[in-house]
Amino acid sequence: MGKPVSCKLEDGSYCIDLRGWMCPYPKYMLEPIFQKLPAGGGKVTLLVDCPSASTDVPEAARKQGYTVKEVSQVNDGEWQVVIEY
Repeated sequence: MGKPVSCKLEDGSYCIDLRGWMCPYPKYMLEPIFQKLPAGGGKVTLLVDCPSASTDVPEAARKQGYTVKEVSQVNDGEWQVVIEY
């Protein structure tokens, strides 16, 4: 489990790769991630590969007041969670 890889996309949104992070760590990364994102709102896509993270991360995001726009499987055993902040 290394450091999360993040990048800013052309549309101004962010993508953070949490693949390789076993549960429950992805959901605990939400608060530190959102603290580092610029104020004013935007969109972040989290990539996860822990099956329970595909439900835990959206649930934790909603509890923190964020809007989950999409949860979808992108590869075998990998999901993307799109969150508006």
